[in-house]
Amino acid sequence: MRYLSPLCLLTFCLSLAAEPTSAPRAPTTNIFLARTAEDLQSPHRFTYHMFEWAQQRGRWIAPDIGYYDDGYGNDQQWFAGGGPEFFSKHVDYTQEIYVFQEAGPEARNQRGIWLWTVFNLRFGRHLLNETVFYPTLPLNKSQNWAFDLDRSKSEWTLGPHWKLGGGDSATCARTCTNRPFFATTRKTSTGDYEFWLQRIPAGAQVQFRWLLVRKEQ
Repeated sequence: MRYLSPLCLLTFCLSLAAEPTSAPRAPTTNIFLARTAEDLQSPHRFTYHMFEWAQQRGRWIAPDIGYYDDGYGNDQQWFAGGGPEFFSKHVDYTQEIYVFQEAGPEARNQRGIWLWTVFNLRFGRHLLNETVFYPTLPLNKSQNWAFDLDRSKSEWTLGPHWKLGGGDSATCARTCTNRPFFATTRKTSTGDYEFWLQRIPAGAQVQFRWLLVRKEQ
């Protein structure tokens, strides 16, 4: 548990920053995310699991706490952070900072910082683009510098419940590897259910992503 102490400290500090005592209390929005993926080729292994919970008050997101693993828990990453979101008519911009710590039986004690950047662009009523990228800044020798494009996804809205689209994701360390995908999203009262069919270096995988946003009464 000693590895999680910097994450807990960062989460506590960001919670205080997100809600100044001199300002009126902003409504709280809870954000829940879950993601997983499975190889389409035999032996159909899971490639990752991810769970995340965040709270947003006004333009501040904090705390933001999550867990990521290699699909079977052998290599885990625990992370915590937060940051502001800025809104305009056509573009929303979010800049969060995460501290992460590696754990698990196959871990190498990697520790670093993710500079998590999100742009949401609206081109009219139906066409949307979401681009998310993050450089990795090492905090110890076992962690290397890297740059990841989590996704650059364009979607066309088909009525109130469906979206279709596609895009690309990539990882750049010593070399760059891109992973294009097609996506479909079903919007319901229990959250957004998103499915990806994605090409990966070993073949292809299917991803499932779930997002639920709930405002506290």
